[in-house]
Amino acid sequence: MVVILVVVLYGAAIGGFWVTSVRSLFIFPAADSYSWQSFPDANNGGSDNFEITSSIAPPKNMRGWITFNLSKIPPGAWIITAKLWLRIWHKTTDDDSHGTADSTGRIYGVYRVTQPWTEYNITWTNQPEYTREHHAEAAVPPGQGGWEGPILWMEWDVTGIVTDWMWGASNYGILVRDSQEDAQILSSTQFFTHDKVPDEGYYPRLAVTYVTPLAAALLVALLIIEGLFITVIWRRQAVRLDASRRA
Repeated sequence: MVVILVVVLYGAAIGGFWVTSVRSLFIFPAADSYSWQSFPDANNGGSDNFEITSSIAPPKNMRGWITFNLSKIPPGAWIITAKLWLRIWHKTTDDDSHGTADSTGRIYGVYRVTQPWTEYNITWTNQPEYTREHHAEAAVPPGQGGWEGPILWMEWDVTGIVTDWMWGASNYGILVRDSQEDAQILSSTQFFTHDKVPDEGYYPRLAVTYVTPLAAALLVALLIIEGLFITVIWRRQAVRLDASRRA
């Protein structure tokens, strides 16, 4: 009886908390750009795509940067999950005549940037520093995207990076790069940006699920009260059982 009561009360409390207090939202980029190692002083801000490439030959390595404005997340919020989603436009395939390889399965890393940059100024030469702390990696998925579809997303778990920002780290955005640059055969993936695309369905995005400290504190208080109530019920039941045995 007590076990059933525990399951019902705690289940109802946690379920109600999740429905009423946990919030999720998409955050679209404030800026995004990319740079080529072969053209170190060129800026590609405002492009409808950015490209991540690994190669020892031109265009050599290519990296992308994205920033997100987190003002829609209440100050002090606890981040439950945060995912970075990039919609794939095009990937290189195995093609000896062009010296390219299929980028499927290559590992791309995302890293927290530690210096400021601007969309229409960043280049390979002046690219900002970044940290590997709480970085995330993911494999390029199979399939091919495109303007008309199919819709294909690549996803990273960036909960650690977004939590760093919420706890006071300067938010200079995210670097995206191939984790093994300088490949012998060129492999590349192009992602849509927030510039010059038909609508938000193409945009990079952060998918963030969070809860405010007040809501979490209320849940803890409710669980404590329920725990005390259950303890009283359990003790009364124990006293009755003990009395019945003595009788």
